[in-house]
Amino acid sequence: MDSSLFTDKYVPKEFTDFIGNVEIVDRVIAWAESWRGGVNQKPILLFGNPGTGKTSLALLVAKQLNWQLFEMNASDLRDKESIEKIAGAATANATLFGSKRLILLDEIDAMQSQDRGGGSAILSILKEANNPIILTANDAFDKKLVSIRANCEILEFKKINYLSIAKRLREICVLENIEFDDEAVKELARNCGGDFRSALLDTQSLSPKITMDNVKSLSFRERKEKIFPVMAKIFKGKNIKEIKDAVDSVDVSLDLLLLWVEENIPRQFDGIDAANAFEILSRADIFNGRIMNRQHWGFLKYSIFLSTCGVGLSRRKDYNFFQPMAFPSLLSSLSKSSSVRETRKGIASKVGEKLHCSRNQVLQDFYYFSLLFNQEKYSIPFSYSFGFEEKEIAFLLGLKEKDKLVTDIVKQAKEYEKVVVLEKLHGKQSTLFG
Repeated sequence: MDSSLFTDKYVPKEFTDFIGNVEIVDRVIAWAESWRGGVNQKPILLFGNPGTGKTSLALLVAKQLNWQLFEMNASDLRDKESIEKIAGAATANATLFGSKRLILLDEIDAMQSQDRGGGSAILSILKEANNPIILTANDAFDKKLVSIRANCEILEFKKINYLSIAKRLREICVLENIEFDDEAVKELARNCGGDFRSALLDTQSLSPKITMDNVKSLSFRERKEKIFPVMAKIFKGKNIKEIKDAVDSVDVSLDLLLLWVEENIPRQFDGIDAANAFEILSRADIFNGRIMNRQHWGFLKYSIFLSTCGVGLSRRKDYNFFQPMAFPSLLSSLSKSSSVRETRKGIASKVGEKLHCSRNQVLQDFYYFSLLFNQEKYSIPFSYSFGFEEKEIAFLLGLKEKDKLVTDIVKQAKEYEKVVVLEKLHGKQSTLFG
């Protein structure tokens, strides 16, 4: 089966394949030709909405000019080693074979405001580079990018006109033998908001037939199916629509669904197919990271599509044997350890309150505290002073609550309390360590 994602299959292979933003494409071609002719140019900052072709254009430049590509995301520039790697690639005069290398800094506006080291490093790279550099961003006018903008030529990718998108979608439908209603394709193009990548995913999900009814149904979600039949559709579905319909009807959260998918990939697929599926899942996780870092929820569509339809159709063959779906082991382990974590936190809170420090500080030194507690001379006064219960004493000692040593310490702590109270009544000093 041809399980290629349309976003991969129809990525521009020639500069003429780009839809819209013709002036930008022409300017980048001229910029690249100047570099090839030995005339150094300022770095280019491409910005605009997702799915308009910014990264695709940079990748195509490297391919067409036979330049080595050195690609990094801004979030990678948080450690010295990564910064040194990209600085070395940017300042080197040529590759081993004498050609230029293109430095691509993707999603530069994803850089966090606290990443001052990364920002200053990027600025130094821009000023000292002997190789062409392209940066991409959704928002070039983010205040974090003030100094970077000043050292770049800024080119804006406009939203692609929906009529241009519709024209290209019709061409793809013909190539893929997808039946379509012309007005439905226009509606699909209009709804994508200039995001051609999103339009490609929608087209593939609606194949083999695009009608006005199923275009309108894209935004309709009804959660009523249980997880097991949905998982079966994901791993055994024959086409995008079959899998997507199942996912749209699931009765669990998307986060939980993705955990189910991750857990069951190696159970449902053999080695090669499992590797391919995890590769697709890792690409979905990149979008999840961008969602969290930038709160750009428009990427959620890509994440869901890759994690379900992409994973399911990454297989080379059908699997007809029955293999039960496994509950996510991560949730099982978290469930088992939740009581342990709560007990640790409870102990740390009690200790922190008495010692006037934060719970987190106690947790950092928890190992040493437990070593002290396990010394006989400290266990009883500690139990009294911090108000530990049987469960907490047992946890610190690594014993069960009903263990004789635990019950003895509880009793002796109560006796210790009486002694302390009597000493206070007689005006005597009592210390934590007796």
